[in-house]
Amino acid sequence: MKIHNKRFETKTTPKSLAIITAKDASHVQATIKCAKSNNIQIRIRSGGHDYEGFSYVSDISFVIIDLLHLNSVDLNLQDETAWVESGATIGKIYYTIAKKNNSLAFPSGVCSTLGAGGHFSGGGYGNLMRKFGLSVDNIIDAKIIDVNGNTLDRKSMGEDLFWAIRGGGGASFGVILSWKLKLVQITPQVSVFNVKRNMDEGATDVVYKWQLVAPKLHKDIFIRVQHNVVKISGKKIVQVSFIGQFLGTIERLIPLVSESFPKLALKKSDCFLMPWVNSTLFWYDKPIGTPLEALLDEPKYPHPMYLKGGSDSVNKPIPKEAIESIWKSMIEGETLFMQWNPDGGRMEEILPSETPFPHRAGNLFLIQYLNIWIEESSRAIERHVNFSRSFHEFITPYVSNSSREAFFNYRDADIDANHPSNVTKIDIAKAYGSKLFKGNFERLINVKAKVDPKNFFRYEQSIPATRSYESQI
Repeated sequence: MKIHNKRFETKTTPKSLAIITAKDASHVQATIKCAKSNNIQIRIRSGGHDYEGFSYVSDISFVIIDLLHLNSVDLNLQDETAWVESGATIGKIYYTIAKKNNSLAFPSGVCSTLGAGGHFSGGGYGNLMRKFGLSVDNIIDAKIIDVNGNTLDRKSMGEDLFWAIRGGGGASFGVILSWKLKLVQITPQVSVFNVKRNMDEGATDVVYKWQLVAPKLHKDIFIRVQHNVVKISGKKIVQVSFIGQFLGTIERLIPLVSESFPKLALKKSDCFLMPWVNSTLFWYDKPIGTPLEALLDEPKYPHPMYLKGGSDSVNKPIPKEAIESIWKSMIEGETLFMQWNPDGGRMEEILPSETPFPHRAGNLFLIQYLNIWIEESSRAIERHVNFSRSFHEFITPYVSNSSREAFFNYRDADIDANHPSNVTKIDIAKAYGSKLFKGNFERLINVKAKVDPKNFFRYEQSIPATRSYESQI
């Protein structure tokens, strides 16, 4: 089984009645028909990166449709497009593009083992977004099998459903078989860097300044801030990594950063020039010089990690004193780290209503929280999950709060979820729906009511088929 989170590999984890590793559309159609007639829930898995296990665990009888064998990547270089099946990893997509043409790319995520199906249907967030937007901003067609077993493309599904599956989560609406990507023109070489600053080396000032400038930098520049707890000379501290990418040469990058973000003190010796496809390995924390074939690697199973994730949007700078308080709290937990990813650029040019992904203009950056540990006991799970929850509560004053936002693909059951998953309580759905989709939630409900009125495709945080009643299957 493709499970990246050992929290859902314990003896008490509910097991599926069957795992259907579909090899063509007919296998999916037959599974939907059988599950409907026997009142069995379906879970749809493409990559296994689901932080809360919603794509492969349920508290009622269920089967898994695993799309790992539907993994082809077919390029059309003439019109600069690609049809990608949902089980293909983004590493395979990157590798296939680069082997055919080194001036084309696709904006997508950092983890090369992400399955395209879940990643794209949740938005497709990645380090090219300030230049080109999200994956969903560059998807022009898709093929989906609906609740009636029909295979639909963009024309036959209609614009409403095509809108919904590009950021609203495909598993609420059907089984997405494949996606048509519009590839983007990329510079032949990109510059990357990873500059580290410790707490006792003035990191506070640099991080504070980053908040002010990172969303306003040239759209060819993307600088992530990653906060990790490390031990130096026996003392635990927070080390901050400024991980950057520029779509151009080092000679062009240095003056741009020196002018806009001098506190970083970026030097030429910090930077490396490489083809875009090699930069995807750099972002995945592979050593420089790693062969491109590593993009095709499958993770080893059983996976060794337990994890708890989460997210927040930030729309005003976090004060320096608060940054230091946040770091002190991280040190107490030891295993939690954060990634701050800047908005701005192309993200500000796209209306929040253009796709279900609403986190666009007005935000400075998006936070991803990841608490990762390896201790194998129920007590360790409880301790780490509780710390993640307390940290999320601690940081509340510094993040979006009129309606606290969360990113769909950074799954977090703590923003609310329906249990058991065969019961949809609309007040609970509104609680998580408003955080994930903001003003787009109502339109998603309308689409769901049209294409799946009996709410067959459901899970703990799915889109409900109505806005006014409690439904059960």
